[in-house]
Amino acid sequence: MPNDRNQPPVRTKARFPFATLLGALIPALVATAVVVYISTRISNRAPAARADGLVLVTLSQKDAAFRPIPASAGGATGEVLYTPTGAALRLQLRARGLTPARRYVLEMQVDRAIYTVASYAPGADGGLSIDTTISRFEEGVCVGNNYDEPHSVSGAHVIKFWVKRDGSPVAGRMPGVVSSVAGSQLPCHGNGDGNYDYVLLENGPAHFTGSTAPLHDSTR
Repeated sequence: MPNDRNQPPVRTKARFPFATLLGALIPALVATAVVVYISTRISNRAPAARADGLVLVTLSQKDAAFRPIPASAGGATGEVLYTPTGAALRLQLRARGLTPARRYVLEMQVDRAIYTVASYAPGADGGLSIDTTISRFEEGVCVGNNYDEPHSVSGAHVIKFWVKRDGSPVAGRMPGVVSSVAGSQLPCHGNGDGNYDYVLLENGPAHFTGSTAPLHDSTR
């Protein structure tokens, strides 16, 4: 209630000892640090292999804040099964919710390099099925000036699988690229519309360790 002078009553602040405040905060700070540490370890941990030896990573279409768009809201979804070790990376990609009669490229970020593996068209139901074996990380279709040098599969690698629209020319070579530039002779198989929007992004990275005995490349 206001006092006789129509002013709010004055409240006296109670003193809170600093030592008591610190003692109250320390458990919360420690708990937060533990949660952050555990979350980081989990996000960086390699997925466990299934009974058949393959490892599963999921893909999803994401909004501007990189949150997955569920299939019920029209988002595309997918997954990749792959061998975690070996002389070659064997993978099976299954995707749903893509636009029929439009071409997409499978892109892989291997450590810091990005490789456009090949161009594919989904079926009439919007589904895409890819089964391939990669014995060397390299570009497979035209990428313009975004060319990364081939790299051996040997050693430990962190891989992210992406699917994006293939906006390259329908056929021929990428225009405006000097013929002497590495990768300039790679063929195009795209939609010809210049649209390279990403449709599927990884929900977690893949971890692959390649041996030193390469196999014949059968990606194409």
